Amino acid sequence: MPQRSFRCRTAILVAPLLVTAPLPALSADEAGDSVQRLEALTVTATKRDQALGSVDAAVSVRSGEELAQAGVTRLDQLDRVFPGLVIRARGNRAYTGVTIRGVTSPDYYNPSVQVYVDGVPQDPANFAQELVNVERVELLRGPQGTLWGRNAHGGVINVITRTPTDRVEGLAAVTLGIPERGAQAMISGPLVPDRLAAELAVRWNQDQGQVDDIATGATGIDEGISRFARLKLRHAPTGGPLALTLTATREELESHEELYIRERNVEDRSYDSATQGDRAWLDRQVTTLALAGDYDLSEALRLSSVTSWQSRDMTRVITVNTPESQDSFSQELRLAFQAGERVDGVMGGFVQDTGFTRTTPGYPGYYGPDRNEVDTRSYALFGEATYALTPVLDLTGGLRWSREEAEIRYDRPGSGPYDFRFQARDDFSDISPKLSLGWQLAPDHRVWATIARGFKPGGFNHAVSSTADALPYDSETSTNYELGWRGTAAGGRLDIDAAVYLITAADKQIYTGPLGAQVLRNMGDAASHGIEVDTAFRATPDLTLRAGATLGRSEFDGGPYDGRRLPYAPDTTLRAGLRWIVPQTTVPGAVAVDLGADWVSRSWFDEANTLSQSAYALLDAAVEVDLDAGYAIRVFARNLTDEVYRTSSFDFGGGDIRSTIGDGRTIGITGSWRF
Repeated sequence: MPQRSFRCRTAILVAPLLVTAPLPALSADEAGDSVQRLEALTVTATKRDQALGSVDAAVSVRSGEELAQAGVTRLDQLDRVFPGLVIRARGNRAYTGVTIRGVTSPDYYNPSVQVYVDGVPQDPANFAQELVNVERVELLRGPQGTLWGRNAHGGVINVITRTPTDRVEGLAAVTLGIPERGAQAMISGPLVPDRLAAELAVRWNQDQGQVDDIATGATGIDEGISRFARLKLRHAPTGGPLALTLTATREELESHEELYIRERNVEDRSYDSATQGDRAWLDRQVTTLALAGDYDLSEALRLSSVTSWQSRDMTRVITVNTPESQDSFSQELRLAFQAGERVDGVMGGFVQDTGFTRTTPGYPGYYGPDRNEVDTRSYALFGEATYALTPVLDLTGGLRWSREEAEIRYDRPGSGPYDFRFQARDDFSDISPKLSLGWQLAPDHRVWATIARGFKPGGFNHAVSSTADALPYDSETSTNYELGWRGTAAGGRLDIDAAVYLITAADKQIYTGPLGAQVLRNMGDAASHGIEVDTAFRATPDLTLRAGATLGRSEFDGGPYDGRRLPYAPDTTLRAGLRWIVPQTTVPGAVAVDLGADWVSRSWFDEANTLSQSAYALLDAAVEVDLDAGYAIRVFARNLTDEVYRTSSFDFGGGDIRSTIGDGRTIGITGSWRF
């Protein structure tokens, strides 16, 4: 298959563009070895194994090693390694908002960016989850509705964890720091050689808090503890066509982190329980069961299946208890194919059934305990194929049909106007096409142009405040126009990934009404446009420099907020860092220095653009000693300058502005042993 081989070969040469681990510059004599080494670098952004350099879309990849070098241990910390990605907790970690290319959502329950872990769509309340034994993370920018479906409106974060093999591997690590400390362990290896392998991973982390109580003098009142455990079994007989992976995951979070700090107390990170009430309480428990399988029907056909069940129970107490629960079952079946020398692609189907329940205790004398139930059923058929027009020119087309059925049942017994109940249902359908053209200008330069549609389904408000919530909000859709380039320069030492984009969104889903009585409605359109760049420069075999930026603008187009900026969508984000392997012969191993800097421009927190966080910068640093025997010590500091910045702000009435804040300075030391 000469044409297909050529496409793979040119893709391999540009494959390291977005993987910025330190690599030496390659001489001409080393080129053959480098090609062999880089062949393993593939991504699943197109829901089939594909060399990164042949993907005609803005896809960034960070390996598990790179995440460790940056000190990233949770999903909501990924914006420290991906330029243009903004992740902020809007109250607590269960209400984490993700912004890509200025596309975000005010609705915690129906986000604009989807998160997948090993093919399983994640409950939005579990976006800020632990990252344990990760192989790589793929960031897909722009609408990805054709292959990834609902809520891939702004992009997708695709997490792939390591697969257990016949090789025995393990890790034990302890972190001591201020205000964090924790421990983790992992063991992986064969149960039945050449047939069955297993992995067991656990992590415990305690945050001792950063906020003080003015009234009592207590410190660290926003403390919290998280616990994580995962068991993975993989049945993959050597030489056989079938591979099955069964995964069971349990994650628990107990935290007082949700504190709304008055404006005058933000810089001091202080809270007044005497006038603001007792600190909040959050208890989130998430259980996930998943069965993933691949069956090679032939060399050109692979059938894949992902079946998952995820259950989330959450207790949230702010003055009163408002518990929530959500159970979600999903099934995806897809077929990856190669037809002759010129065509390859994927086709499949997806179904998901989600049941959500939320209760509140009521208000004595007015109304009793209420209950809101929202059921959602999703169905989809999708397909995408790439045709090699010439050895250097590819055309990719895709299409997805989606149907969403939503039903709400609400009951609130009370007196007079406070007594109401309703039941309603609606459905939402969409056709999401995609078309892209990729041109391999040279073995180390590729350009592409893409047009793709995004779909964010309509539905019902999960937090009911009035009879107006009996009316659904409509779907939000978008179109992404993108022109991108991947290339290398400076003898292969400089990797560049750049794209310009325009996203037009219709029927934006926005909260309207006073705080505490808001409903979701479609209010106008929006547009986001900009340029993004991600680079890695291997200055020497021991020094790697990284830099990335997104320069853009996201604003409402029409409606009551015409011309205003979209919330949680800064115009500019800058990421820069370096990793230096210190030349030395004293230590039997490697000594490395990691430095990182992030700069984020002003972010608005409301549609009217009255509340905001001004531009700020965060600095990180670490020194790591990695011994040949498998032992390592890492001394680190995050937010080295102890910058105070808001992650959300709300007007509680009468000009009483209260905010949640980001993490302050964290320093610590981690000792680990890997075998």
